[in-house]
Amino acid sequence: MMSYLKNLVSLPGLYSGLQRNLRFQRKFLKKTLLVDIEESKKTNDGSLSNRDYLKIINYYGLAVPAILGESFCVLRGREMSGAERMALSYLGGLTGLFDDFFDEKDMSNDHILQLVQNIEDPITNSSHEELFLKFYRTALENTSDKQLLIDYFVEVFDAQIFSKKQIDPGIEYEDIKTITYQKGGISLLFYRCALEGKMNSVEKNLLYKLGSLMQLENDIFDIYKDSEGGIKTLVTTEYQIDRLCQQYKGLVAEVFEDVLRTDYPIARKMKFNSIVSLILSRGFVCLEMLNDLQKKTNGVFSIEKYSRKDLICDMEKPVNVLKTINYFAKYTNS
Repeated sequence: MMSYLKNLVSLPGLYSGLQRNLRFQRKFLKKTLLVDIEESKKTNDGSLSNRDYLKIINYYGLAVPAILGESFCVLRGREMSGAERMALSYLGGLTGLFDDFFDEKDMSNDHILQLVQNIEDPITNSSHEELFLKFYRTALENTSDKQLLIDYFVEVFDAQIFSKKQIDPGIEYEDIKTITYQKGGISLLFYRCALEGKMNSVEKNLLYKLGSLMQLENDIFDIYKDSEGGIKTLVTTEYQIDRLCQQYKGLVAEVFEDVLRTDYPIARKMKFNSIVSLILSRGFVCLEMLNDLQKKTNGVFSIEKYSRKDLICDMEKPVNVLKTINYFAKYTNS
């Protein structure tokens, strides 16, 4: 009980810090990525949409530095440098553009790979690709170990190729699990390349596992979209939500334990775990909602029997905000 109350007391300060980081990053974006976006609009051949621009500013370009980057800076005990923020912001900005190469642009794998590897003289066919390269080059210019970033980007590419198997109706559970973990784990290691300092094996394992968990949480919230798109995930293929809950809870506990295995001071590790808990508590809320749906269909999760409204977890609802707070207080540093 004391731990629960202590966590509740710490929440306002944690939330305030998160909002402060988001405000700072929004101001930073106005002077950097937004300038590049406005410039790209002048020569846009139609391959870039307002949706593309909004994803850059309101999602990846915002969250990658302000949440992921700042969280790691808490752990290492040093503020983000200007170069690190530039690199992380532009890596975040290119993420949605890169994903669209596979999801919407119908590009060949060879063409995508040469955009990642052939920095000096790449072949581009659209404004979409030109903006991607602009962001990629800016990130590289602000990264101390450029080759490491390129190498991890190739691994991100390989993970995307492997993930195409998710549309195969006969895909095995272990393949789905491997795809989920690889997509999330390698992506987080990719972003980590923007920050100074070498990663040891303990940190690599921690970031890979945390990225895997964040990908699983993303899939939990995307259950309706993935189901409609015929994409097989650990969530869309599950018949017993309790098993998914146990898997999620187990991964959260493992991440907390892996943080404690690092060499950072204990106070920083505990604060980092608190931030991670705040992010991941949302997943517990959505899982609770899915479990309630399962109870309505004779104890078997039957995704085909639920509507879009049933499967969309609205985190703005007051009841879900309260549930998030409860899960945060319950699981933080546990």
